[in-house]
Amino acid sequence: MKIFFLKRAMRAAVVASSVSLSLAGLCMAETPIKTIPWNGYVGAVSFTFDDAYANQVENLKPILDDLPDVHVTFFLTSMGNGLTQNAAGFAALAKAGNEIGNHTQSHPHLTGASDSELEEEIVKFANTIESTLAEEGADVKVTSLATPFCENNDKIKSVIAKRHFINRDCGWHGRNDWDTEPDWMSLQAKIWTRSGATVTEMLSALDTAAFIGNFEGANPWDVQVKGGSWLVVLNHGVTDDAGDDYAIDPSDIKKIFEHAVENKLWTAPFGTVGAYHRAHFVVDAATSTLTDDGFTVKWEIPNEHMPKSVPLRVKIDTKSVGENAVVEQGGKKLSPESDGSYIIEFMAKELKVRKSSSNDETIALPKSPFANQGYSKYTIFDMNGNCLGETNGWTIPANYPKGTYIVRAEAAGLKAMTRKRIK
Repeated sequence: MKIFFLKRAMRAAVVASSVSLSLAGLCMAETPIKTIPWNGYVGAVSFTFDDAYANQVENLKPILDDLPDVHVTFFLTSMGNGLTQNAAGFAALAKAGNEIGNHTQSHPHLTGASDSELEEEIVKFANTIESTLAEEGADVKVTSLATPFCENNDKIKSVIAKRHFINRDCGWHGRNDWDTEPDWMSLQAKIWTRSGATVTEMLSALDTAAFIGNFEGANPWDVQVKGGSWLVVLNHGVTDDAGDDYAIDPSDIKKIFEHAVENKLWTAPFGTVGAYHRAHFVVDAATSTLTDDGFTVKWEIPNEHMPKSVPLRVKIDTKSVGENAVVEQGGKKLSPESDGSYIIEFMAKELKVRKSSSNDETIALPKSPFANQGYSKYTIFDMNGNCLGETNGWTIPANYPKGTYIVRAEAAGLKAMTRKRIK
């Protein structure tokens, strides 16, 4: 009898050991990655400009050159020879970090177009935009489209999706909430024209996107504002010609841009914010798979026409792996940001979290070169003395562009201290 129970115990131990060893290939059914909304900003706004007007190049480029935190989208068309006549200007805007999108070849009513016409207007014209701007020295990948007259249907959407991952239509308030997935082939946009929306209304729209104001008393039948959102704005010409009702005065555009920055909104192109937003629904739902020394997370790209690179700012739960866990993508270790988040590449389609080894270099959070000395408020200025906002300690936030800044530290009872910081 003793031999029987001994054999049974041994078999149970072998089974338990086998199960333990096989766990490395099982899915943990957990989602360890959470994308930080709107790239760490309170909300986002994308300004889009249609029709490839010369006055967009002439009047917007100087404004954008003075606002390094603002980048926009230009939806180009050959209507009126806009693309060919202004190719050099739009190429320069593209090289400065602005997005070039597709507004169809001839700006037609797409709902009345044949299958072959849709192919020419949408798919082939995207290739034309890229080749035309390449001749001007700009390496452009067209990934977004804006429908002319905002006319759209399921047939048109299917053709758009052959060459683009996102499309802008128009109408209503133009806001998108973080956790509500939109129709990627029909995003709404708030239209801004001289008679269509006042500057005051646009300033208010930016406040709403930044969740500035009291929204608790809203009528239940109104759109509920629950937090920072992504506002998409549709614009056309940029000129002080009061007779052009579709255009906006350059001084008003500048005022709106500056207010977006003051509100700490992520002021980025339509395709940039759209890719970040779309990627988060995928990554945040991705489950992890156990490995011998940690876990991996894999995901699929939802549309083959996403931008070449889609950086995501994420929080990663590494507690199951242990202290000093190493996060890798493509065999390269990722260092955490000052707030403990990581910048991962969505288009890499996977990441690995593993235990540290003796061969690893210690990954430490960036440390300030100056002691805090009891200071409680830190303000960043550019080299012209313009206030850019507050920061945490002497560190320049990761979302700021490279350059030289002045940081001023203040606290009651202490003499203010300023330091030059180079990022």
